[in-house]
This record gives sequence, C-alpha cells and structure tokens, in this order.
Amino acid sequence: MTTAFFFLFAAALAWRTYQLVLSPRLPNWAVTVTIAALALAFLLQQRGISAWFDGVTAPGGARLAVNVLLSCGACSLLIFFLGSALGPRRSRRVALEFVPLVAAIAVLTVGTAVTPVPLRGAALGPATVHEPGVALFYLGGGLYLIYAITACAVWIVRYQRVADQHLRTGLRIGAASLAAAAAGSVFRALYTVFALFGAVVPVLLWLGIPLVIVGSLLFLAGISYPGLRARIAALARRRRHRSDHARLAPLWTLLVKAYPSIVLRTPPGHPWRERFAVHRRYYRRVIEIRDGLVQLSPYLEADLASLAAEEPAAAAAALRSALARQAAGETNDGRAKLVLPGGSDLESDVRPLLSLSASLSSAPGREN
Repeated sequence: MTTAFFFLFAAALAWRTYQLVLSPRLPNWAVTVTIAALALAFLLQQRGISAWFDGVTAPGGARLAVNVLLSCGACSLLIFFLGSALGPRRSRRVALEFVPLVAAIAVLTVGTAVTPVPLRGAALGPATVHEPGVALFYLGGGLYLIYAITACAVWIVRYQRVADQHLRTGLRIGAASLAAAAAGSVFRALYTVFALFGAVVPVLLWLGIPLVIVGSLLFLAGISYPGLRARIAALARRRRHRSDHARLAPLWTLLVKAYPSIVLRTPPGHPWRERFAVHRRYYRRVIEIRDGLVQLSPYLEADLASLAAEEPAAAAAALRSALARQAAGETNDGRAKLVLPGGSDLESDVRPLLSLSASLSSAPGREN
C-alpha cells in the first residue's frame, strides 16, 4: 500500500510539474503545491522518516509538519478553484484564504507546545484525547480541514457544470474524495469533542481513518484522470499522425517530383528535432501536398477528392494524366482550382488526401 501511494503521488506530481512548466499560472501553481504538500505529508507519516524528522527538529515535529502540510494542501486546492473561477477578482479573495490557514497553523503550533513532550508525537486515541494540548491540536487542525475541504467540494460541484466530459469525470472523482476526507475529519473532530465531555466513542475514530485514506486515493485518481486521458489521447494522435505521414508518401512523392519548390525548408541546425517531431512532419507533408495540388490544379480535369472516394483507380489515373501534361509543358489557363472540398479543420482535408494516396499505391504503374 505504501509503495502504491508513493507511486501515485510521484506520478501525479511529475505530471502537474510538467503542466506548470508549460503554463506557470496561479491555478497550476496551486494544484502543484497541493500535490507536493500531500506527498510530503505522506512521506513524513512513514515511521522511519518521522523518527528522523523528530530527531532533527523536536519531539512531535513530524506530526506538526504533517498537519501543517495537510492544511496548506487544502488551502492550495481551494486557491486553485478560486483562481480558476474568479478571474481578475481573485487576488483579494485568495489573500483572505490565508487568514484561516495562518490561524489553523497557529492553533496546531500552540497545541503542540502545550502538550507534554512524551505525548507530542502520539496518535489520537483513548490514551491521549483527554490531554488538552492533544485535543486542541487535532480539533483546531480538523476544523480547518473540514472548512477547506467542504469549500473545495462546493466549488467542484459548481465547476463541473461547465467542464468537458473527461474533466467532469475527474471532478466527480475529486468530489467523492473530498467528501470522504471531510467525513473522516468530521468523525475525528466529533471523537475529540465527545471525549472532552467524557464520552469516548472509538467507532468515530475507526470510521474516520479509513475515510481519510480512501479520500486520499480518490483525490489522486481524480486529479490524475484528466491528465491521464489527455496523455492517452495524445499518444493515439501521435500514432495516427505517424501512420498518416507514411500513408501520404506516394502522393507526396509524385507532387514533389513535379514541384520540388513545395518542400518547406527545415530550420538549420535542428535535424534531430525534425526527426522526432511527429506532428510537425505530418503537418508539413499535408501542407506540401496541398500546395502541390494547387499548382497542379490547372491541369486537372476531375474532382480528385470525390473521385478518390468513389473510384480510386480513376483518381490515380486522373492525377497521373495531369502530371504528364504538366511535365510535357501543355498550355492551360493558369487558373488555380479548388482541389479539396474545404473541411472544417485540417484533419477533414486529410481524409481525401489519404484516399488519393492509397489509390496511387494500389494503382498499376505506381512510383517506387
């Protein structure tokens, strides 16, 4: 379980850091800080690391740091939603969120300071809950987490109404995670309050801890889901562009032989970039083919796009006939014609080009 948690945290943090480098805006900063804070809190809860940290700082230092990190992570997540939703009005509202955060950190620090040294690193339970410092520590930190997590859940419900399908799924998973974490924090706070009045209810603590763990797992899943779907889609798009680049080769070869000037120049000094830039090479090839067909269009006597879809062999023959007339220097009116139907995007223009290229590959007398 520990290894799985660490892997999820590392993967989520690496992805968000990459997104932050691409777009260093407030929302990206906030969500990256959230994941980093949760990852550090997770590490500090490991027995060997917490013991080392207590030795470097003071007894109870690891538990104080964990709860401060959790509070900072919740605050950063709330700032993420505020920064995404409020636009220019966000500065003052974001600044106000630091007030309860600072108050919560102060309560955690005071609670640690007034707790007897042997109990500072102890977990909440029947043996420690009656100690005022322990109760103050967990109640103060828990109330802030309840506030911040609940506010985040409310923003998620609002935000998912305008989100796309994949982001909406991630937000719903995130909302479930926050609901579980909030419920766990509420149970822990109720356990502390009841104990202060002399009624220890262990079931509240037993319910609270699993809910927080489940909430953490769901949070990582929810925050990683949109990015994971985006990466899967990007890989599929990359494979499609690489395949289409190869499939367009017969058509491109014929047009480049007739019109060498259509080949776009590669920036000097960067051949290795061009080799690995799948999308760039794909778009270059499409643009070069379109330019070649425009220059050849005065010699064309048929609608190549429609013909390639209906009669591939006839389309190949029409293109070769036009290229032969161009090579022979046959006179024409010099007017360029519409070769492609003009789709809504580049991808729709590529479909008839792929059909035409395929017809050249399957037609007799194709170029090798």
